[in-house]
Amino acid sequence: MTPVVVVTGAAGGIGAATCELLESYGWEVIAVDRLPVDRRGALQVDIADADAVTAALSALPRVDALVNNAAIQLYKSLLDTTVEEWDAVAAVNIRGAFVCLKAVHNQLAAVGGSVVNVGSVHATATSHSIAAYAATKGGLSAFTRAAAIEMAPLGVRVNTVLPGATDTPALRAGFSRKADAEQTLVDRTPLKRIGHPRDVAQAIAFLIDRERSDFITGQDFVVDGGALARLSTE
Repeated sequence: MTPVVVVTGAAGGIGAATCELLESYGWEVIAVDRLPVDRRGALQVDIADADAVTAALSALPRVDALVNNAAIQLYKSLLDTTVEEWDAVAAVNIRGAFVCLKAVHNQLAAVGGSVVNVGSVHATATSHSIAAYAATKGGLSAFTRAAAIEMAPLGVRVNTVLPGATDTPALRAGFSRKADAEQTLVDRTPLKRIGHPRDVAQAIAFLIDRERSDFITGQDFVVDGGALARLSTE
């Protein structure tokens, strides 16, 4: 039977690349986004709307894997961030992963499925004016470990990928705020390039593949071109 994967935040960037790659590997892809996605079986749902997400995903007859990729990236200093903005980021970045997992846990348990949460290197080392995003991504890594322990008796694995600088609309928006930002980032990355969304998608494909990763759960997988390996004081 064709395996089924749910991918949130599927309209662009890492989510779109993941949908394309997994489809090429023979998966049936259920793309989820608050924006329309031109893909058969796509669901237009706002991950921040817990009731709508639960209704849409719990109704799916089969789910072999869940990729929690939907995210909001807020560039704003900690003291300038409003409570409403903080809550909006958290509602998608961490609460959304929790809601999606709960919504499909029965389907995942029925087939010994896998969950991949798309985190960020900001969970480990971060930058100025991105506190809400970094905090929620750090929380997502902790959630992965907790969920891995609790889901293991059901035969469900839970892992996180931590992308570094990846060529997405969010990264391009960041470059627009600082001259030479792209070249500076490339120079500071050991592999001397920015990541492609497909680089992250390949890691996700590995982690949801039972034949290749069946003994891996509760882990953070870094996909950053070596950026975290370098001392920040170097």
